[in-house]
Amino acid sequence: MAYWSARVMAPLLASPLLAAAFSMPAAAQEATALDRLAPAPAGDGLSTVPSAVVSGDLRPAVGLLFSYSHQPLSVRGTDPPGAVTWVDRQAILHALASIELVRRVKLDLDAPLVLDQGGASGAVGGISLAAPAGGVSLGDLQVGGRVALLPQQGLRPAAALGLSVWLPTGDEAAFSGAGAVRYAPRVLVGAEHPGFLWSASAGGRFQRDSGDSLTGSEVFVAAGVGVRKGPLQLGSELSVWAAAGTPAVEVPGRAGVPLQVPGRAGAELLFTARWSLGPLTVDAGAGPGFGRLPGTPKARFFAALGLAADVLPAPPAAAPAAAAPAGAAGAHRGGAARSPAPVADLDGDTVPDAEDACPRVIGEARPPAVAAGARPAFRRGCPPDRDEDGIYDVDDRCPDVPGVSTAAADEPAASAAPRPPSGGAASAAPRPTSRHGCPADTDGDGIPNVEDACPYERGKPSEDRATHGCPFAVRIEGSQIVILQQVQFPTGRAEIEPESFELLSEVAAVLEEHPEIARVAVDGHTDNQGSAQANLRLSQRRALAVVAWLTAHGIDARRLEARGFGARRPLADNRTRDGRATNRRVEFQIRKRTDEGAAGWKDGPLE
Repeated sequence: MAYWSARVMAPLLASPLLAAAFSMPAAAQEATALDRLAPAPAGDGLSTVPSAVVSGDLRPAVGLLFSYSHQPLSVRGTDPPGAVTWVDRQAILHALASIELVRRVKLDLDAPLVLDQGGASGAVGGISLAAPAGGVSLGDLQVGGRVALLPQQGLRPAAALGLSVWLPTGDEAAFSGAGAVRYAPRVLVGAEHPGFLWSASAGGRFQRDSGDSLTGSEVFVAAGVGVRKGPLQLGSELSVWAAAGTPAVEVPGRAGVPLQVPGRAGAELLFTARWSLGPLTVDAGAGPGFGRLPGTPKARFFAALGLAADVLPAPPAAAPAAAAPAGAAGAHRGGAARSPAPVADLDGDTVPDAEDACPRVIGEARPPAVAAGARPAFRRGCPPDRDEDGIYDVDDRCPDVPGVSTAAADEPAASAAPRPPSGGAASAAPRPTSRHGCPADTDGDGIPNVEDACPYERGKPSEDRATHGCPFAVRIEGSQIVILQQVQFPTGRAEIEPESFELLSEVAAVLEEHPEIARVAVDGHTDNQGSAQANLRLSQRRALAVVAWLTAHGIDARRLEARGFGARRPLADNRTRDGRATNRRVEFQIRKRTDEGAAGWKDGPLE
């Protein structure tokens, strides 16, 4: 700290007043407005960074801001070494007032009052410094204004030009007045939304070089953000200054005074909180300073009260847009509506909430320039929705085809969607989010329900409409899982041929997609060749082999039971080769469905 403190003295060395101080027991106080906190105009969304938004037709605001800065001015010498905290503290009260006019202009006033300050006297580099005078003193009165150039429209920020002027009303002997007129032009950009706001500015603060001030002309940038949750707003604000000229390091008539070169830049970072109680706001904040440009404190604390209200009442909610006076009930030229506001515009899309068909979604203020009939009827304040399915194009994966939301219930929302088979239920698997806004596709096979011949089983495209979207080998028909191929076994044996593994994988997939199927009987059948008892045992072993394969591939054993019927239930004539081939088969009979899903899979006999 001591090193940086010394760098503040160089502007002092350029001062004729300080040159005279070498023949004086103590240096006089310089004509310097030391405090660097410039509060944002009353009614703005942030504490120290002005807003680019002007949203009121006739909106006055007032406020009080108390600021305490710790060690805003320290100096250090090198020969002989030493340091003095010339100004140890400053407590200042800012009285603020502003008024917004016709959504374009904002005028503001800041009257600072130094309530208390203190420091130390001492000698630094052979120069005697006198402690600052205590007591209450008036600061330089600041008047200013800004003009909105571009209104905020949705995510596009507002832009404005601002100008502040400080009149030399402060006490030059108490670090509260610069003794000269200062002025600061700036450019402002920013936006305000229901849950978020930000603002940034850049410009310069200029003054005539009187030779009596520790500070001179400067350039600055400032930026701030705030996040809103109900009445609470939390944010951070950063201000950075840099000297616009080159500081002198010699005193006229006495070169080589052993003082360090002053800091040429400074910054403050403030962490802020605001609580809104209707038109009343309560602010508080604190943060560190960086650099040793005169007036940059080591730390700052502030608290504020603000009050803002609209003089003109808000227009009736039912008033049409065409009847609204220009600049009053038309498009909102600011950001988020403040409470109370002449025209509420919650989403900041320039369409007043009373006229906004989608008041919580940023939309379009006027119809796009397209040919008549090229798109559905325009809904003011809403984003485009070409297919009129209630899902805006920005979120719609199928913007030209009416669809359903993937966040909807599992039952298909489209009226054309077929119902599940008798006694069944829709798949419990969630719809893929990649099809949000696309036609309903319950089984997720990419074929919409309205075109899918098997909307509850994953299938593949087919030119035959009767099988389009159906599995090639497995499907559910009533109380049976039908397989269009047969499970193959070697003659007289129960080992499953590898060529049937893909078929059984499809059966397993169907069971996984349908947890409502609680019990399936795997039935083995043979032809009439051989003894009846041998055929009965073979059919039982084959059924058990299929059950074992399915359980080994993830199907819960409680859902399966094996039954052997031998040659008792033929489907075709066993006297022919084709008839016997048809009778050698495995069937999957659905014996129980449940609404409980996996909770309904129970061991033991069926209830």
